[in-house]
Amino acid sequence: MTTQIPPSLPDLPSSAADRVDPVATTPKPGSIGTLRLAIGLAQGVVLYVLYRHWSDKTGLALHPTLFRCVLLLALFLPPIAISSLSHMQPRKLALWLLLLAAIISSLAFYDIWRTDIGAWLNEPALSAWQSDTALHLQPSLQLVLLMWHGLFIAQAMALAAHQDQRWIASYPSYFAWAWKLVLQAAFACLFNAALWIILMVGAALFALFSPLFLAIISSPWFFMPVTALAYAAALHLTDVKPAIIANLRKLLLTMLSWLLPLAVLIVAGFLAGLCVTGLQPLWETRRATAVLLGTTALLVVLANMVYQDGLSDEAASARLIRWSLRVACALPLPLVVLATCALGLRVSQYGWTPERVCAALCIAVASIYAIGYLAALWRAARMVVMAPVNVAASFTILAVSVAVLTPLADPARLAVADQVARLRSGQITPERLDVRFMRYHGQRYGVQALADIVQIHDPRLSFLRQEAQLALQTEHAFQLAQNKKPEGKPGSTVRMHPEGSHLPAAIVEKTWDAMEADAWVPGCLRSTASDCDAYLVKPPGARREQVLIIDGNSPAVLLAEDAQGQWQIIGTFRMPSHCVAQLREALEGKTLQWKASPSYDLRLGDTLIPMVPASPRRKSCGQ
Repeated sequence: MTTQIPPSLPDLPSSAADRVDPVATTPKPGSIGTLRLAIGLAQGVVLYVLYRHWSDKTGLALHPTLFRCVLLLALFLPPIAISSLSHMQPRKLALWLLLLAAIISSLAFYDIWRTDIGAWLNEPALSAWQSDTALHLQPSLQLVLLMWHGLFIAQAMALAAHQDQRWIASYPSYFAWAWKLVLQAAFACLFNAALWIILMVGAALFALFSPLFLAIISSPWFFMPVTALAYAAALHLTDVKPAIIANLRKLLLTMLSWLLPLAVLIVAGFLAGLCVTGLQPLWETRRATAVLLGTTALLVVLANMVYQDGLSDEAASARLIRWSLRVACALPLPLVVLATCALGLRVSQYGWTPERVCAALCIAVASIYAIGYLAALWRAARMVVMAPVNVAASFTILAVSVAVLTPLADPARLAVADQVARLRSGQITPERLDVRFMRYHGQRYGVQALADIVQIHDPRLSFLRQEAQLALQTEHAFQLAQNKKPEGKPGSTVRMHPEGSHLPAAIVEKTWDAMEADAWVPGCLRSTASDCDAYLVKPPGARREQVLIIDGNSPAVLLAEDAQGQWQIIGTFRMPSHCVAQLREALEGKTLQWKASPSYDLRLGDTLIPMVPASPRRKSCGQ
């Protein structure tokens, strides 16, 4: 007969991931530690060998596809093998590693295939592309980040499923394993940082006698194997003492859970403020989608720090925490709706870009949390629906990550296809097609589309065909920008108010510098890359009408005509974004108020916006 030990004892772990797996047949603890250290040392040696091949341009460096696959396998598989030892049966561990190796290799192959654009480039761009070793050997940042995140989720799910002996494990097992892996990785990094601090101190001491010690620890043959070995040792040390990890996790989550009321108060205040100011100030930030999605992610993380593996009696009894959790579950939905609207506005105006495609996929994942957490409010007092929602969202994140790293949902492919479709449908003119994006950010798909455009013999596309030919033979993006012909004249993108009025010709014909009288000149007066709104105004005491220009990227400026008929910037108005929206409404409604003062100060309701006078341009010594 076995005796069960109460899980409430502080010295013993209570979570699924903190107990010894009764199913796995593992070696003795000593042999496990030796095997883990051997794997870490082997990882460091392989990384050093790859570094030598890359620096010497020999061996695997001559075969970019193979080099990239081996590099990613050496980076990701050893930590997974180390964390799985003693928790997974050897046969299942071998199958798991083989499956991951096949997935990593396939994604690495596609990553290098999508960047293989040599078949469509012309000289001198082709020679520059062929000689760019880093481009061929280094995996893309998108691949590394998504693979790291996806493998973490997959590893936590695999360990939990193996321990529970079923395909879909219990939520407490998922929760415990995920947090255990997070803390193990964090302490391994901390251990490595402490190790290298000690080594650097030793190098400083021995430098008094000889620089040999510093030369040794700075050599790749030393620091690569040592760093990998130290990381493996730290993972082993944190794994053989599961009670320490469990207690640290409980302490960390308990402390951070008290940040949820503050976050809820801030987000709720933000949403309440939008009811007063309207949505225009939010749209004018031009980064509303990223901010809203980031806020949603913060609420989800903090809510799960309170919920943990199920709402505990302690959390349920704390009224402030309990009500903060319930409010936090209701807030993501309006944030996701606003993020969707903000993204929809940008897409309808400018089409899809890789960043907007990624934002749309993030909105899809965030929608699962938003709808699921809102449903959890109505099902039970302990909000048990949060558990299956988190599991479903995790599987969705895995699916989205794989889709992004394959042709299925490659952001570059989707963005290029959308730009070409907008061109064919007439939504954009040939002059407005972003050739620079297609060439340098559209990967294989964008370059191939430019090559197809070159083959089109349509007189209406002659300008675009020349741009595409130039892009396919240009080495760098800045060279393409320098050689590109200007579209229209500066000032042509200025929207005049009231409708039917015209911007004075002297403003359009003047050549504006970036700075005029110590004030930033709106971009719409210097190029056609940006647009702005201009309003004809007549402040009190002014003899003639003046022009007030509002540019979303710089402060509003006031222009006036001097005695010689030259238009100059006489002042700027610096104000927060919500005041800009009020200023537009006042100008369009002809209710703008000016304060009686030597300078033209604005009054928006109870807020006074002083004008900062523009200083005369300083003359050089030669003048």
